[in-house]
Amino acid sequence: MFSMLTFSTATLKNHLKKNGFFVFDNRWGDRWFQCLEDITQATPVIQTNGEIIYPIKANPDAMGKSDAQSPGIGLLPHTEWSYKAIPPKYLCLRCKTPDRWGGGATTLVKFDDLLRHFTLEEQHFMAAQPQYFMSKDGKESCFAPIWQRDAEIIRFSYNVLVYREFSPALSKPIASGLDSRLMALCGKFLALFEACHVPLYLKAEQILIMDNYTCLHSRQSYIDPNRALERVMFDVP
Repeated sequence: MFSMLTFSTATLKNHLKKNGFFVFDNRWGDRWFQCLEDITQATPVIQTNGEIIYPIKANPDAMGKSDAQSPGIGLLPHTEWSYKAIPPKYLCLRCKTPDRWGGGATTLVKFDDLLRHFTLEEQHFMAAQPQYFMSKDGKESCFAPIWQRDAEIIRFSYNVLVYREFSPALSKPIASGLDSRLMALCGKFLALFEACHVPLYLKAEQILIMDNYTCLHSRQSYIDPNRALERVMFDVP
């Protein structure tokens, strides 16, 4: 772990370029968000709750759904806010209270580590074929390729692409009329993610920064209702 004195913008960018993510202890206390803003040299994003900081806690209303606030089930691979014309560059998670029984690991994988497993035909499909992406409330959407090769952005949501819903119920069947190539591609993404992902068990007051342009992430299941994280996101100028 890096101290506040040695942690710099250059350190962050080097780790993100190499691994796609960076985990460190929060040595800034309540000023953690302001310090992240300085180090990322990026603009904070107002989130769906109307605030810069979005709390992630177990929510009874999300039970039985594939949702960030639903305990008892894992999430499926995705990138954050795939429905935006340009998604946020950095996704940051601050762990306030980890699962006391060790669940709820954040899992992620760098797209570059998966790319060689896709055929040239599959690579062309994900780069050339626009797909429909939507927000949780359905008010925002876009058509964009899964892999924006020119912008070096991977855009993915297994839930939206396969179920046509941001947080589907566990009993929801896959969407009808899906392109067979898209179904096969999503199945391959899921299998590769399971085989290649890195599990990160964040401790209290640890912070994870990931490059949302290059990494897919998810979460393992947990049962502790007191597990609590905070999410912030940043756009680059």
